[in-house]
Amino acid sequence: MTTAYQALAGKVQGIIAAQDLNVAVDGLAIRRIIETETERFQRDTTIGASRYQPFADPSDVAARLARDLEGVGAEIEELVADPIVEEIYGNDGELTYRTTTGDTRGVATPVSPVALLRTVQRLVASAGEELDASHPRADGVRVFLPGGRQGRLTASIAPRIDGIISFTLRLPQKRNTTLDDLVGFGSLSQAAAQFLRVLMLVPRLKLLIVGPPGSGKTTLIEACLRAVTPRRRTIVAEENRELTAPLLNGEYWATSKVEDLSDLIRSARVASPALIVLGELKGGEAWDLVLAGNLGTGVIAAVHADSASLGFDALATAASMAVPAMSAAQIRDQFARIFDVVVFVDLDDGDGERTVRQVTEISIVPPQMSTAAVAVTPIFARTDIGEPMELHATDLGPLLESKCNRALRRHRVTIAEVLSGTGVLR
Repeated sequence: MTTAYQALAGKVQGIIAAQDLNVAVDGLAIRRIIETETERFQRDTTIGASRYQPFADPSDVAARLARDLEGVGAEIEELVADPIVEEIYGNDGELTYRTTTGDTRGVATPVSPVALLRTVQRLVASAGEELDASHPRADGVRVFLPGGRQGRLTASIAPRIDGIISFTLRLPQKRNTTLDDLVGFGSLSQAAAQFLRVLMLVPRLKLLIVGPPGSGKTTLIEACLRAVTPRRRTIVAEENRELTAPLLNGEYWATSKVEDLSDLIRSARVASPALIVLGELKGGEAWDLVLAGNLGTGVIAAVHADSASLGFDALATAASMAVPAMSAAQIRDQFARIFDVVVFVDLDDGDGERTVRQVTEISIVPPQMSTAAVAVTPIFARTDIGEPMELHATDLGPLLESKCNRALRRHRVTIAEVLSGTGVLR
């Protein structure tokens, strides 16, 4: 059943469409239409010329309608303004959101699917993209939201889907998360956090972070970045700005219509930083990262996969777009030679309402004896999410152990003491 608000909104949207007005340009004209039609609607309902009841506060209704037409919709705008909301999902009129605490909640009042479609189309259009019957999808489009916040929008419309609109809006968080915070959250043990802190002191270290979507890879990178020594020049390259750690000696770069991640990595190599950080590897840019690593640059990167070992298969698949002449085994071997340590981050959302995210494995990448798959050696690991993180091995290999001990000289501890929990960085 159509509500009074939906009926008024439909009338206003029809007038805007008939006059071919653009909400991004003709804001004043649209507000006049909203005010006029709200007054007319209120008068008709008051004298009984409409089946709807009068609005209790017509000025509030007009303001809400203006937000829906010119902003991103009242309901979405409220969620975007909430700092703990990290992802919003829409399926026609149903809205669901996930918070930084792992909770998944639904918006009690359904919204108009048509109004939601127009809102998403406006966001996509503001990013220079199209979302219509001839372009029925938007994949990870960077959009700008009220309050200066950015988001990453993925959407589908008919004929790609049966309904009117389906979308996911990811909202980067100002995490300000440290390794100590992750210990407090239960994501890391104290000894494992100390080990990662040591690794951030090691020059030219290559660290790969692996996990499924939403498992906390970006949060872990943020915490590691905050442990990097300030004098180490760092360049962070992302498609969508999500990392916020302060860089006293470095820069944040983002992709654009004229530069993709491969371009950014190539430029970073020329800039000769001590550390290159990639929030997520999905395509041919993975091969450019191999080239950067071979030049002696430190690397922190993330990739989607279901285990620490399978992270290298995911990298090989992504990099194959750039070097199709090489076999998957050859590419995978290159990545196994590059990375020193791989961390697996997992999540459990089995109850559908609360998500638990934890680091479940920190492994070294030893010299490989076979090309069938990449074998890793767990240093810290859990038997399952929720179980304690335990020390499994202390043999890092002579090269990595030597690098760690060199970095720890001024702290007057050894890496063996750090791993066992008897040595603490001062």
